[in-house]
Amino acid sequence: MGLLLLLCRGKFRSKSFDAIMQEAQHLVDQGAVELNLIAEDTNQWGQDRRDGKNLAHLLRELKNIEGLRWIRILYAYPSYFHDELIQEIAENPKVCKYIDMPLQHISNLTLLTMNRPPKDHTVTLLRTLRDRIPELALRTTFISGFPGEREEDHRELVEFVKTFKFQRMGAFAYSEEDGTPAAEYEEQIEYDVRQARRDELISLQQGIGEEWARGMVGKEIDVLIDGVTEDGEIFGRTQWDAPDIDNIVFMQEPEEGLGLKPLEIGQMRRCKVTGRSIFDLEAVPIE
Repeated sequence: MGLLLLLCRGKFRSKSFDAIMQEAQHLVDQGAVELNLIAEDTNQWGQDRRDGKNLAHLLRELKNIEGLRWIRILYAYPSYFHDELIQEIAENPKVCKYIDMPLQHISNLTLLTMNRPPKDHTVTLLRTLRDRIPELALRTTFISGFPGEREEDHRELVEFVKTFKFQRMGAFAYSEEDGTPAAEYEEQIEYDVRQARRDELISLQQGIGEEWARGMVGKEIDVLIDGVTEDGEIFGRTQWDAPDIDNIVFMQEPEEGLGLKPLEIGQMRRCKVTGRSIFDLEAVPIE
């Protein structure tokens, strides 16, 4: 579907700075404590503007909104990162140390077919982001079985996922979309092969996700209280989890006698991670 969006989106145009700031202020006035920035290519925002403002400037101004706690960057392509933006993400206390970057693949041949940046550019950028942004969680998505993907291309992707260890990752089997160039390619991969390659990536990522969760036990983190499950359990999210797509934190009420407030939806609470449930965390408020 992402490839179809790229085909149909038309000329890139940034939403105006004033409109974004007004909407952000309105949302915070209504009680929002987290803002998610998303576009067809979020970190390209501002490049068509004449006033010199870019995403780094926008993040800097959003930081000044009183009551706003988290700013999250979603759908940022690897092509448009620059030093100023990386520094702002690293130093701005309200920007979640979380970047959603849909890479789609890592093999140069497949990336070329997809019209994506080459492997060396992407790997260098990913290493730079991890080096310069403390506690960064990287989320990405990959497509398995894209037309022309050879077994060696898939093995290269598997090895990359295994060694790089993305904190958050999704994988999808390629599906033809009418009107896209890829749907006309002759080297279509058999359906069962696409599914098997996708399943291998997901299975690999499950182990990586469990390892990350084990490493969080005993740490202190901030949790945004999001809601209540059908079973009556209160849950929230960390700065490393986007709403509706990533992991959650199952919350316990504070121990009696500590003078701590009961949990309420919309609170940001300092918590200690006491355990995990596969990928999800379990925590109790300490403040």
